[in-house]
Amino acid sequence: MKEIATVILAAGKGTRMKSNLVKVLHPLMGEPMLSFPIEVARKINSQDIILVTGYQAELIRERFKGEGLTFVEQKEQLGTGHAVLCTKDTLKDFKGDILILCGDVPLIKEDTVRALIEVHQEGSSAVTVLTTKLPNPEGYGRIIRGDDGGILRIVEERDATDLEKEVKEVNTGIYCAKASYLFQALQMVGRENKQSEYYLTDIVAIATEHDEKVKGFLAEDPFEVMGINNREELAKANEVIRREILYKLMMNGVGIIAPQTTFIERDVRIGIDTVIYPNCYIQGNSQIGKECIIEPGSMITNSIIGDSVIIKTCCVISDSKIANRVIIGPFAHLRPDTELEDKVKIGNFVEIKKTKIGEGSKASHLSYLGDATLGRGVNVGAGTITCNYDGLKKNQTIIEDNVFIGSDTQFVAPVKIGEGAYIGAGSTITEDVPSGSLALSRAKQVTKKRKREL
Repeated sequence: MKEIATVILAAGKGTRMKSNLVKVLHPLMGEPMLSFPIEVARKINSQDIILVTGYQAELIRERFKGEGLTFVEQKEQLGTGHAVLCTKDTLKDFKGDILILCGDVPLIKEDTVRALIEVHQEGSSAVTVLTTKLPNPEGYGRIIRGDDGGILRIVEERDATDLEKEVKEVNTGIYCAKASYLFQALQMVGRENKQSEYYLTDIVAIATEHDEKVKGFLAEDPFEVMGINNREELAKANEVIRREILYKLMMNGVGIIAPQTTFIERDVRIGIDTVIYPNCYIQGNSQIGKECIIEPGSMITNSIIGDSVIIKTCCVISDSKIANRVIIGPFAHLRPDTELEDKVKIGNFVEIKKTKIGEGSKASHLSYLGDATLGRGVNVGAGTITCNYDGLKKNQTIIEDNVFIGSDTQFVAPVKIGEGAYIGAGSTITEDVPSGSLALSRAKQVTKKRKREL
């Protein structure tokens, strides 16, 4: 394959999305749709990847900064031809072929792009167009071919005659062109159309007029080249990607009970023999080990989970680290910076935040542990809370190994509980407790005989 540079068009607002966010940053399974054509451009070893931005250009730059991309801004939205022409100075010394992708066509596959480039280079064409056939091509530019099968021109829907509108083969907006031809042709493109824009499609008619060769390569799957213009199409693309992710996981040994209700983002990694039950959402950079069970209704975000972990029904886990053979839930909430060591048990309606819990410790019921460190073998009774906020700052609670905490205990931080201490139920602990001590603070029980009413 000759040298390839890729230009990705990402300047439009996307008014049909009915959104304040630029279209190409709308997410598909957790990633901006623009990241998908960028990934394809990388896979084909593009010498340079140029993003043509316009609306919310700064937002796109910020999202993809540090990724080795070149940004070119189209300050005026004068059409797709003008957008590509904006890259002329950037590519002035480039002598190879230029691949043009669309930031709002996220389902395009590497194999299809490679095949397009191969057809283009083998045929020594000035430009090669990726096309597809649609049963209802309304809204798409039609491919007009000559008697020899070569492409003569592309006619936009709004400029097409009634006869041309009957053509089922359409333009996908994806091209491969010789750099030497592309920019020469773009300078000949005019604005004599109903939109008064510089159409990129006109480079095909210009090539025909100058006896340059134009080829077409047909994409068999129309979904692969589907443009995203509104929320419905975004949902369709999301579903295609979701099914692909789940298929790969299942083929690699992950059990997914109900794929139709399971959402797992692309960067998630899951070990073999882990079973995911219905209505779970696993997102971000989460990693789940082998032989785990994730019960229905749980959400896991940016968390690392070890082997043989059981996450019971309706748990929410974010930015946490969980070791092996841990049991969590049901209805537990692990907030950021939670760290659980081996064999920890976190029960129903327990909330944990910015807390490390040592091996074999248990908090089985209705507790809140925040800004705390718990050692090994600690038993946390029902209703226990760490009072970590004093109105000005967060304070630490330290509980050492083998501490027994009775139910309904409050630790008013900062406070330290020594190894092997025993905290009586119903206590409010405001001072450090030495190792091996019994601490309790509760009012003396008073029982009085009740007078009987006649």
